[in-house]
Amino acid sequence: MSNNQNSMNALQFSETGTPDTVLQLTKISIPEPGPNEIRIKVRASPINPADLLFIQGTYRQKPVFPQTAGLEGTGIIDKVGPGVARAKGQLVAFRHKGAWAEYVILPLDKIIELPGDFPLEKACQMALNPITAYALLKETKLKRNDWLVVTAGNSAIAQIIVQLAQLKKINTILVVRSWSQNDDEYLKKLGAKAVLESNSKDLADRIVKLTNAEGINSIVDAVGGDITNILLNTLKPGGMMITYGLLSNEKVSFHNSEIIFKNITIKGFGVDYWLNTLTTKELLKMHSFLTTTIGKPNFIMPAVKKYNAKKIQSALQDYKTHRNGKIVLTQFQ
Repeated sequence: MSNNQNSMNALQFSETGTPDTVLQLTKISIPEPGPNEIRIKVRASPINPADLLFIQGTYRQKPVFPQTAGLEGTGIIDKVGPGVARAKGQLVAFRHKGAWAEYVILPLDKIIELPGDFPLEKACQMALNPITAYALLKETKLKRNDWLVVTAGNSAIAQIIVQLAQLKKINTILVVRSWSQNDDEYLKKLGAKAVLESNSKDLADRIVKLTNAEGINSIVDAVGGDITNILLNTLKPGGMMITYGLLSNEKVSFHNSEIIFKNITIKGFGVDYWLNTLTTKELLKMHSFLTTTIGKPNFIMPAVKKYNAKKIQSALQDYKTHRNGKIVLTQFQ
């Protein structure tokens, strides 16, 4: 804890901008939980793309200044508000503003309870990407031996989708921006049947050939633009494309005939909207499945480097160049 028993460290920003210029490690008062709230002592928080967008002011959630950064993490319940029946010391994962601090206040319904021995590098990633990957795969309605293409193939979500799909014996092709031997080996180790570069001139032909000319059952796309136009042509009749990201600034364009005569379905996906469609029973079932599955040693969700919050500039620099794993903040004292 900080030297002052009533204060804590927090990475804050008072204006939107580039994270390495606007973020400051600041002393602020330790917050107190109110009714239906709990206080978490943060143990680890990853640096996600959404965190940078939030600091830049371009994320769907907007900062309220001065704003503590960070949108996801893990920690232990330190204190509960009036009427809250939760055990202190319980390990939880969460997704909420203010994660890059020693303590964060959360509504009770924003936590995912985890076993006490759950690995921290996985726990700090549990509240967003695994849920998104689980939901996207579920929405495809794919069956054993079906074929799935996932763009942004090096992303954390794509890597989780591949591993979950392998459990269901679904064949996955990952499309990456730039191909390398190391990435190819790593992603195939996770379960990908093939790793293809997005700017390959014969990308569509290679994909269809992998399916023995039958075509793809579903596409999960985080990019948009030209690559989406190309991939649409690989879908078999009755196929589906789900788009959940916008890494490209270019628009997708297609002729109606491309989707009408093959009965193609194109749908958007937002995780918060999807979560709101679940019953409490369905939500608990998902959390239980993901906790059990991801907690296993052979499920890969690496943290490639861990940093004290005082080294945030180094952490941000590493984030720009890291591959196949998260940069994680693990100390705020």
